Amino acid sequence: MRVGLVTDSTAQLSAAEEATLREVTGDLFAVVPLTVLVGGVAFADGELDPGELCQKMDEGAEVSTSMATPAQFANAYATLLDHGAEEIITVTMSGELSGTRDSAVAAAQNEESLINVVDSRTTSAGLAGALSIAAAGISQGHDVASIAGTVADWCAAETRTAFAPETLEHLRRGGRIGAASSLLGRALQIVPVLGLSAGAVAPLGRVRTRTKALERMVALAGDAAAEIATDEQEVYVEIQHADGQPSHPDVVTLREKIEAAGLQTTFRTLSAIITAHVGSGTIGITVQTRP
Repeated sequence: MRVGLVTDSTAQLSAAEEATLREVTGDLFAVVPLTVLVGGVAFADGELDPGELCQKMDEGAEVSTSMATPAQFANAYATLLDHGAEEIITVTMSGELSGTRDSAVAAAQNEESLINVVDSRTTSAGLAGALSIAAAGISQGHDVASIAGTVADWCAAETRTAFAPETLEHLRRGGRIGAASSLLGRALQIVPVLGLSAGAVAPLGRVRTRTKALERMVALAGDAAAEIATDEQEVYVEIQHADGQPSHPDVVTLREKIEAAGLQTTFRTLSAIITAHVGSGTIGITVQTRP
């Protein structure tokens, strides 16, 4: 059984990660891009340099996003099926954050072949991790229903996300603020630390300074690692930042403190889609197991 794999661009896969997924699937792999609009000009996710996007946001440019459409997913499915896929598993960013998951489902309903869509309830590094789990299932010869169940279980049990935007304003404007709306009345007095709960933005803490926010994230990383660690699986922390620079002082500080606590770290640039909704100074962590 040849199984294809589809995802959306918010995973921000590296060239090496994408090459691995193509190898595992026999080149039956597709990434459907979302769109970011900057001053009315549309860019496919990943097309605009992260630093340039952050600069434009800091300068006050109007930034918005557009979800991936059913037509885009239908085209991805058709391409994989034409190249020999017999079944397809699609893993998307959280449906609480974007209509992209609904587009993937709508496109799948028009195909006679078995296409199973999994809402990862996360994005960025968490979504990339979910794809690794899917790839492991494909390499072991499992069918899409089994793979989908394993991916959903992993997303619920073995990945945790926290992030600290410099302001809640971008989340408020985009309507993605979720339960963190409770913090808006105190926005001038706090630095928010947020996370994803069942795929939606939720408050994890409120502190007075950026330094305290980073300290809170280190503590959250340790708590999450202790919660999801097993004897069989390695836990690591992926640090993410909007500007895409691992040398950013906040990234360096967070990496040093997390590694001093005995955890491994990696780095990933936030998708332009995520940056558009959380702001240019956002830093995040994702704690998860490896497949």
